[in-house]
Amino acid sequence: MARSRKRNAPAGLKRDFDPSRWAHLIFVLGGFMAAWVLSWAIEDIWDLIWSIWPQSVARPDTLVSNGAGITIAVLGTAYAWRRQDWFKFCTEVVIEISQVTWPTRAETRAATIVVIVMTLISSTILWSMDQIWSTITNWLYGI
Repeated sequence: MARSRKRNAPAGLKRDFDPSRWAHLIFVLGGFMAAWVLSWAIEDIWDLIWSIWPQSVARPDTLVSNGAGITIAVLGTAYAWRRQDWFKFCTEVVIEISQVTWPTRAETRAATIVVIVMTLISSTILWSMDQIWSTITNWLYGI
């Protein structure tokens, strides 16, 4: 199977690596995750409180808990996004990750084979030690 060649963009359209784009993406995805977690957490806490004091607290409402979770997540994300030190930290993390040298397919395959072989060897040694130990204890208890 022939690999398709990667086309080089024309000189005017070539983009440089911009870590701030990835930092923005980190904040957006973090906001979505926070909204999801907070919505469920608020609904679960509200349900727990309602089960303890049903006469004092209204029944849990999914729409209200989702709205509260999304509102808190949007406000928290906006606060975090505007903090220059947090944004700078995310940008530095993106820069460091872009400098990571990832292993090739052959290196990954070789490391996987080493792990599987070592696991089998360790399992065999432990199994044999267990068999020897159980034989000795059965012999001692049989005295």
